[in-house]
Amino acid sequence: MIEGIGVATALLGVIFSMRRHWLAWVWNIISSGVYLYVFFANQLYADMELQVLFIVLGIFGLFSWNKSEQNWRAERSSTKSISIGVILSLSFGLGLGYLHNQYLRDASFPFLDGALAGFSIWATWLATHKKIANWIIWIGVDLMYIGLYLQKEMWGTSCLYVVFVGLAYQGYREWSNTLKSID
Repeated sequence: MIEGIGVATALLGVIFSMRRHWLAWVWNIISSGVYLYVFFANQLYADMELQVLFIVLGIFGLFSWNKSEQNWRAERSSTKSISIGVILSLSFGLGLGYLHNQYLRDASFPFLDGALAGFSIWATWLATHKKIANWIIWIGVDLMYIGLYLQKEMWGTSCLYVVFVGLAYQGYREWSNTLKSID
């Protein structure tokens, strides 16, 4: 039941995000609160901790998107910023995986969970800054999460992430039509 509420609110968050509407962040905050519990119950501690950060980033995104122009345009990321994001995401993931492996003996898949959390943080940060690369990163992360959640027998969440892959692709296509030119 609680996982179903998380699925529904997460879907609303992505749908509103694709439409570049500030209500995306309200739904994302609610979904993160629900999934905080779901991931704790499944010993996916990096995912659980990630939800706290998603709530904080959701508040930032809410104010950022609400204050911006009505029909804002997505932006590209530089190769340098993408490279830095990959390195930081992997480093964060390995560090978090190590800590969970050492101190939380019941942690499930601590290194994979940590790495996916690192990339999820980066993708969310890119989304708050209206960077189109967020959708590409989400596609890769969501594909990996599907396998993880299937292993944990989290069927509703696994199905949600299959839908997320399709929505991320659609979001990328929709945001592509609004790209600003880079000078």
